[in-house]
Amino acid sequence: MARTGPQKIPGASQAYFYGTGRYSGSDMEVNCGVVHTTEGRSLPSYSGGAMAPTVTGVPDIKAKKIRWYQHYDVDESARALANKLGGVDTNTANAFQIELVGTCDAKKSTVWDGKRAGVDYIYWPGAPDWALAEVAWLVRWLHDYHGIPLTCVKDWLAYGKDARRPGVTPASYGASPARMSMSAWRSFKGWCGHQHVPENDHGDPGSMDFPRVIKLAKGDTDTKTPPAQQEDPMAGFTKKDVFDGAWNTDAIPAPASAPDAKTNRSWTASSYLRSIYNQNEALTKQVAGLTAAVGKLAQLAGSGVDTKQVVAAVEKAIAAAVIKVDVDITGADNA
Repeated sequence: MARTGPQKIPGASQAYFYGTGRYSGSDMEVNCGVVHTTEGRSLPSYSGGAMAPTVTGVPDIKAKKIRWYQHYDVDESARALANKLGGVDTNTANAFQIELVGTCDAKKSTVWDGKRAGVDYIYWPGAPDWALAEVAWLVRWLHDYHGIPLTCVKDWLAYGKDARRPGVTPASYGASPARMSMSAWRSFKGWCGHQHVPENDHGDPGSMDFPRVIKLAKGDTDTKTPPAQQEDPMAGFTKKDVFDGAWNTDAIPAPASAPDAKTNRSWTASSYLRSIYNQNEALTKQVAGLTAAVGKLAQLAGSGVDTKQVVAAVEKAIAAAVIKVDVDITGADNA
């Protein structure tokens, strides 16, 4: 299937583009869009593209802009949805996927690990109009150049139970009332959220006001200006911030044997990612401890020993062992 229309989003950074590597997607013609929230505060690593969306929006709150990072061509399947064996296609079903950095969890609507909503991050169900207008710019561009209709599903359910409306707002996670049937998904055109896609469990982007985004896309002149480029967004964020975005996805990295070109299969065990992170953290601590021990041993060996040379040699051996272990972990086949 040929890709028609412009494939690169105006102003979007291509610094984390994955469409030319091992996770290149299948050709398609987009006719619908799926919106996610990362549940993190910085651009996720997406395991090098193994579970990346089409584009990620990183809010620059001070400048009141969203900096877009494109990961795949517009008409190329992305990898942020679970796609189980049998059933329906998800990633390859003509779906353009947006990840918005921030949260949809009502528990983080004002404060999150000491950070303030609207100052340090965006709580998307309460997003300011400028942020919705920035999303609307991309929605309008995709309509004008790729024909995605300026429509969206009606119900955008709160993420989990909304503490402000106990017993009233239903949960969007899991088998929620908003989740489409397989037949509805096959014929769907327009915009929906992760919470609406079959074969998936996650409830993002919660009760985001996407109908407002559609209204802005239809007529707000402020949505016509392409966003500017973004510097490296990783600066200033902790390792935990970077990895947080990976936990809110139904997809995990596919093994090397996965038939990506045909099915774009994904897996559904987020604990797999956390185990990799925890094991790597443990290895880092072990390396530090072993290095300190070797230095002490070299000092005790006597003045005839070149301490720096011994430490350097052992550090090199340790590093080689750590690299081998990391490859064994991340390369495991976890279907």
